[in-house]
Amino acid sequence: MNSKFKILPIFITSYITILPLLLVYLCVTSPNAGMTLPIVFLLFIVCFWLTVFRTRAHKVSFDKKTIKVKRYFGIGKSKIYDFNILDGFITMFESGKLGVSETIFILEKGKRVGSISSFYHSNFENLKANLKENLIDLGEIESTFKRESYLLFK
Repeated sequence: MNSKFKILPIFITSYITILPLLLVYLCVTSPNAGMTLPIVFLLFIVCFWLTVFRTRAHKVSFDKKTIKVKRYFGIGKSKIYDFNILDGFITMFESGKLGVSETIFILEKGKRVGSISSFYHSNFENLKANLKENLIDLGEIESTFKRESYLLFK
């Protein structure tokens, strides 16, 4: 079973990736515009890519004994984990303007090695059911800013 991404996250990712490059181009070609704002915006986008997409936008594939995880919407390096060596998974619920989303973090030796999210994945419920069959549910964690910041950089 393979994860499938929703259209909205792909659209948002494309938009926020292209926008700072367009802003830099416009500022370079304009005789009156400065480069401070485009550079700050570009740094923000790089930080966003290195944190949120590194920790949430994973492409996962399951077979009977292993799970394969690729970060950055599936364009990152793939890692394969045997279900027997994984600790289990924890669940976190987050609320936003689009409603409540559920994120499941897969753990190995207490460290997060992969995730699936109802915001990013269109077949989230099927992926979640597969995880419940193969791994131990370690419960829920509270979604607070401090906790999320910790998970982003862990």
